Amino acid sequence: MVETRRSALRHMLLPLDKALDAVVVLSLIAISLLVFGQVLLRYVFRSPLMGIEELCYFPTTWLYLAAAVKASSEQNQLIARVLEIFFHRKKQIFLLRAIAALLASGILCWLTYWGYDFLKYSLRVEKLSDTLFIPWIYAEAPVFLCMALMLLYTVVEFFDYTRLFLATPKEIPVNDQEEEGF
Repeated sequence: MVETRRSALRHMLLPLDKALDAVVVLSLIAISLLVFGQVLLRYVFRSPLMGIEELCYFPTTWLYLAAAVKASSEQNQLIARVLEIFFHRKKQIFLLRAIAALLASGILCWLTYWGYDFLKYSLRVEKLSDTLFIPWIYAEAPVFLCMALMLLYTVVEFFDYTRLFLATPKEIPVNDQEEEGF
């Protein structure tokens, strides 16, 4: 049983998904241009420019964390579904996935709280990069923001699996052919 209907919560988050796509693409473009520029300057013109490595850190941080949020949004993060082997009903599997999403939400609550403390620290200290004197808050703020977004998507995942658990009849078995689809 492949669930193709989007929940109302997932539908409301579509603009956020588009914004995440834009952040990932812009970060990739920025990193590519910076690295290409550094290679061109260093090996073609034999005059490397100081600070490109430092400048590359900012879009790299955004790329890494935004891509993690995007994986959470699409439910493409790495998951080992070992316990599902022992269940023979889809309803049981949806319950197990709802419990896993609830536990992940608890962990993400703690990480979001930690990210908020880190954000407060970054705002208080006002660190600057060594060469270009760019405020590090631009690279440190995505920690809190992306943890909060991953928490949001994981809570939505919990509600989706809870909805599937409640809507699935108890007697529907798991078919080996369909197992990958849901």
